Amino acid sequence: MRCIVVATDGSEIADRAIDFAADLARMAGADLVVTHVISAATATLAGPRPVFPAADLRVPTTVANAPLPEVLADDASDILARAKARAEAKGAPRVATESRAGDPGEIVVAVAGERKADAIVLGKRGRGRLAGMLLGSVSQKVTMAARCAVIVVP
Repeated sequence: MRCIVVATDGSEIADRAIDFAADLARMAGADLVVTHVISAATATLAGPRPVFPAADLRVPTTVANAPLPEVLADDASDILARAKARAEAKGAPRVATESRAGDPGEIVVAVAGERKADAIVLGKRGRGRLAGMLLGSVSQKVTMAARCAVIVVP
């Protein structure tokens, strides 16, 4: 195994996926690519009055006159920095991070393909139940579309 992609949205379940992926990368001596996707749906639904609770969509609610794309990019940077530190603390030998905007399932599969990943690791569910029902299951999309092994961490 040479490369593992792990997806994170900063949730507790995603942290478990990072731990699993970091352990796997350590044991295999593989590169670990931590990916965060700024969901197109999150960016669309976020605004002065979000349609759904901010906790379900991970949209920052205390923004002082900052443009939404900038806020989402800053949030992504924070999520990736915490995830990288977590993976390194677990002993992953080489950790890279990547953030993109779009459909989370499609982006995770694309990153895995571009990196020629041997496996994708992601959490079973990363957002609240309401948003998960409305936006679809990322883990299901990735499992159906990936051309490599997919490990879904409960």
